[in-house]
Amino acid sequence: MAQTDKTSLNDMPFKGEDDDFKTINYVKGLVRFIKNAQAPLTIALQGEWGSGKTSLMNRLEYGLCRGGNSDFMGITINTWEYSMLASPEETVYNILARLVKEIGKDNSGVKKFFKRISNMAWRGGRELLKGAKIAGQTLPVIGIAIEALNVPTENPLASDNDDVALSELREALEKAVKQHIEDEKKKGIIIFVDDLDRLNPPVAVEILELLKNVFTIENCIFVLAIDYEVVVKGLEPKFGKLTNQNEREFRSFFDKIIQVPFSLPVNSYQPMDFVMRSLKEIGYLPGNVEPKEEQEALFKEVVKASVGNNPRSIKRLINTLSLLDCITKAMRENNRSAFDDEAPMEQHLNEKLLNFIIVAIQICYPRIYSLLVDRPNFTEWNREFAAREGIAMSAGVEDGEPDWTDLLEAVCSADKYLSQRYLDISKLFSMIVEIIAREGGNTKENIGVKLKEILDKASVTGVRSSVKVEEFDKKAFIQKLYEKVDRRINRLRPDIERLERRKNTGNGGYIFWVSDGQRYHIKFVPDNLNNTITLRLDLSTRIARSDNMKGLSFEKLLENQRLAEALSAFDDRISPLLQERSFFTSIHSMGEKFFTSYSDELRYHHKEGSMSDDVTHDAVYLITLPKPSDFEAEKIIDAVADVVIANYDFRNSMKDWS
Repeated sequence: MAQTDKTSLNDMPFKGEDDDFKTINYVKGLVRFIKNAQAPLTIALQGEWGSGKTSLMNRLEYGLCRGGNSDFMGITINTWEYSMLASPEETVYNILARLVKEIGKDNSGVKKFFKRISNMAWRGGRELLKGAKIAGQTLPVIGIAIEALNVPTENPLASDNDDVALSELREALEKAVKQHIEDEKKKGIIIFVDDLDRLNPPVAVEILELLKNVFTIENCIFVLAIDYEVVVKGLEPKFGKLTNQNEREFRSFFDKIIQVPFSLPVNSYQPMDFVMRSLKEIGYLPGNVEPKEEQEALFKEVVKASVGNNPRSIKRLINTLSLLDCITKAMRENNRSAFDDEAPMEQHLNEKLLNFIIVAIQICYPRIYSLLVDRPNFTEWNREFAAREGIAMSAGVEDGEPDWTDLLEAVCSADKYLSQRYLDISKLFSMIVEIIAREGGNTKENIGVKLKEILDKASVTGVRSSVKVEEFDKKAFIQKLYEKVDRRINRLRPDIERLERRKNTGNGGYIFWVSDGQRYHIKFVPDNLNNTITLRLDLSTRIARSDNMKGLSFEKLLENQRLAEALSAFDDRISPLLQERSFFTSIHSMGEKFFTSYSDELRYHHKEGSMSDDVTHDAVYLITLPKPSDFEAEKIIDAVADVVIANYDFRNSMKDWS
């Protein structure tokens, strides 16, 4: 593949017979299925953001509706376009109007039907058409549909004696479809509805219901780009949050509308031919030189460990690399090609691989990338660096000096997504070490030099919120937190009378008394770490073992009903917060294990043998958000108030316990 003049890839969906990810057999199979399917039928193309739903839809349209010998007529509806600058109601109106116009534009039966509806509402004026009813169901799009079909709406002889059945609308549209396919000598009409998962989920569900109620007609096949997860979110106002108990209701709704769900075979994608060809086309790799087999294997490993098989993410990675490469070339005095100096080709490809890895980390793992920016030589990550970055180390390295693998594992374990990708991230770091080690010399020193050079250039393509230390007024932060949390606690628990603010020195918290006269502290410790704001909540939940409890296991201790009930009540408030790991995390996460309750955390530490003197320890939690104002959100204030209340109730429940 020769180098071209282009420097980027567009993010347009693949079209026609493109087979860049080796999915042609799936496309052909779907085309064959649809050609011989019995309509009406609705097919859902399911896949995550950027996985290629629109590309697949384009290929289906090409295979089924293009050319003189095609079997079907095609109508494409991009729902996102109809939602722009429109309310949810208008979005639904406009989509239905477009479908009616396309199907019924040349059919007198459809026009007569809408004329009949308009006659019924004539006395109330044209605006009432927007509230016209069909068989008792409000179908506010009627007015727009009438305008789309140029149906007259003024008829003083109109009669409103009869209701209009929904079946009559379907019958009129069915006749229009039949006329269309007979005139064009086709088997049917395929309606491609794209970008439903970009709409507000309740609007997407409303459109699905509309299609089911109005367009379940013969000779009509719908191909929809929508995920089941979008349907779930759209149905939450109706069914509540998805649980094991109501999951069947969600699934039943989906199954009634979607007869054939098709999940994009992302795991079967083969993107590397596309990746290597694209890297040559944009000039990142020399078009006249083939990387060695082991080098190409490394490029594949980077893709696999970062963007995976997602087409949109792959294109973003390649475009970012191209931009950085253009900057590198511009820095060269003679604007020479990156491959025409005296340095060996092997060295150039190693540099390209290092750039590839760093940009992949930047795009896929921004938290890890930010740590590299703060200290590029990750072989020097140590306990001091961990403390500065707010990284909680696991029990296994508490006594010794951690190395970079320990810190990387600790960072990943505190985040649900990163914990799932820990092995991939670790693989990328190991590849950096291996590549730099090939060049000889002091590998640890070279890592710092090489990565700093790459990171300085890569900074122009990063997306990183910036909160400068001098802009973070800790006292003002604590004061605002006090005002909001005080009001929330007073509203939720007016019975808590003895709750006193700690002195605001930039830290904060509360002092509270329980009925036995004991005084306890809850500490708020805010800090600016890694361009984010972290609030640490230190609780007073430690209970020491009495002599008669020495040697008892945690399960044996839980046989005490009072302790079991106190921990259960504490978990009822804390566990829901621990599910929101993006902003509320336990500092006591260990390795790949993440605790979803205080009881599970205690159980782990008892099993590890670190609780020989205590029944419970002081719980510590972190809330990390991009900027100080984010802590004023109701959800965060509720969380902080819940932590305070949970600690207060726990201490009252366990007063004088032994």
